[in-house]
Amino acid sequence: MSLDPSKARSERPSREGLTEYLVSEIMSNRLTPTTRLPPERRLAEEFKLSRPIVREVLRGLQERGLVEIVAGKGTFVQAPSPAGGARSLELHYRRSDATARDVVDARRMVEAQTARRSALHATEADIEALERCLSQAESGGNIVDRARSDITFHGLLARASANPVIETIFASIAGLTFEMMLVSLADPDVERLGLPYHRRIVEAVRARDPGRAEAAMIAHLELAESMYGDDYDRSIDSLARRGLGRYLEPSISLDTLVDEAVAGLRDDFGPDGAGVSSVKSDVG
Repeated sequence: MSLDPSKARSERPSREGLTEYLVSEIMSNRLTPTTRLPPERRLAEEFKLSRPIVREVLRGLQERGLVEIVAGKGTFVQAPSPAGGARSLELHYRRSDATARDVVDARRMVEAQTARRSALHATEADIEALERCLSQAESGGNIVDRARSDITFHGLLARASANPVIETIFASIAGLTFEMMLVSLADPDVERLGLPYHRRIVEAVRARDPGRAEAAMIAHLELAESMYGDDYDRSIDSLARRGLGRYLEPSISLDTLVDEAVAGLRDDFGPDGAGVSSVKSDVG
């Protein structure tokens, strides 16, 4: 592949100039998905910048979901996806120490409408995928596998809404939602009371009953208000890190689990996929 270093240098010979140039090339599709960018060393030489600055630019593009940096292989242009486009928003939420209350409030606004629209717009393939995912969740497994089934169910529902904006908004809170699920599933009472609402939501979607689907989703999310207690206004990230220590092997980090689960949403949203990410985690 070939880039035009003179263009970026003439407009703004800086970190910002390289960023703007690469974004323009990607967004215009002159750099197509799966294209491998030149190595950092070559980019630094061609664009007259230091390698640390080039590395910072590439990491910034990765946060925005425009490229993927694969250790030992290189940097590749990413195909557009809701999960990728929402990544920078999720980083902002984390830096703001979003609480369990914040996440539930956002989910209530987004997912009530998601459930309603899914009852109106879900295809038979969407409904079958939700059913398969629900069966996986009901079959048990360790806490991480159950949380992965849970986040995939809600992600599939967002997709079934047939609204790409709703899907992207949900993707932007998927990481925090997954953390909240990990915390919730550690309490057997929350899981026992919460899981049946998934079945009610699917039944309402299959019956094409938007009002019932919305009501079931709202009731599902309101469980958190009554069961989180004093933790409701604490950072969900800190709650997840505190509560999962007894479940995770030392080699597994919460960040890794969240990244795998959110990546799994993108990987599993094929027309035949129900699913839960195939990446397995070591959980005690």
